Amino acid sequence: MSVTKEEVLKSASKLFKERGFLSTTIQDIAEDCGIAKGSVYKYFPSKEDIFSEVFNQCLNAYFDQVDELTRLPGLSPEEQFLQQIILRFRYFIEYKHILVEFTELPIQQDPKFQPLRHKFRGRLIRWHRECLLHVYGEEIHPCLWDLVSIYRAILKEYLFWIVYEEKSLSLEETAKFILDKLNVLVKHMMTSDQKPLLKQASFERYLSWGLEDRQREKVQIFNVLFREMDSALNVLPSGAEHRSELKELCHFVQTEVRKAEPNLPLLQASLYYLEREKELKSLVIQLKNIILSDI
Repeated sequence: MSVTKEEVLKSASKLFKERGFLSTTIQDIAEDCGIAKGSVYKYFPSKEDIFSEVFNQCLNAYFDQVDELTRLPGLSPEEQFLQQIILRFRYFIEYKHILVEFTELPIQQDPKFQPLRHKFRGRLIRWHRECLLHVYGEEIHPCLWDLVSIYRAILKEYLFWIVYEEKSLSLEETAKFILDKLNVLVKHMMTSDQKPLLKQASFERYLSWGLEDRQREKVQIFNVLFREMDSALNVLPSGAEHRSELKELCHFVQTEVRKAEPNLPLLQASLYYLEREKELKSLVIQLKNIILSDI
């Protein structure tokens, strides 16, 4: 029996979600797919590589839901923010074995997994920043990064209690509690004479995924991503004309990202179009993360 890489990932995602990383083996994944263990290794050299792919898919799915939430009609910025907190708790409960427990496992030191974790952290920080600005306005800019830091700490702590004591805490009531305390904190920080502690520079390492030599690493990452996109396009299950159109678009993106001043509107439109292809989506999102971190 022959299975695709996506089918292997689907089985792995289900098992990691149910059992966690340590309690899932390559043999378990193979049996769930109905194939021999060796067939899994055709696509992935190790369980760590499979988990990294599953982790990345979970992140993308989470931010897809976040994007959908921002487009809901009739919600005030504060109501939208409240729903975003509830979504965060609900999603992380569902995927706790993948998105929460990895912090206690050796895989967080895996060479392939580490960049994903940095990406996740940077993407969340940017999202927290946008949420706070959306709710409280540009006037919070002087203390924005202190608020981001405090909000992250609050979410992390209550997420622990939500995940491991979920029966004793209401998601809705916890989200309302957090929002209420944030309102008080923002009001105090805006009227206080105390100077902010953190500046944007304090978060540069997070926002650049923890990469030390960022420019050189960016070029290397771009090269890898474009090679993978080219390989994916060559086997894309679509007509030759559509495949050619996508390749031209990829070439345009590749040219633009290497310019000192790329055409951002056209670049973003091109990436949005490419992201619609399921086989390219994960790669395109990674590209967007790097590009948008510089804006």
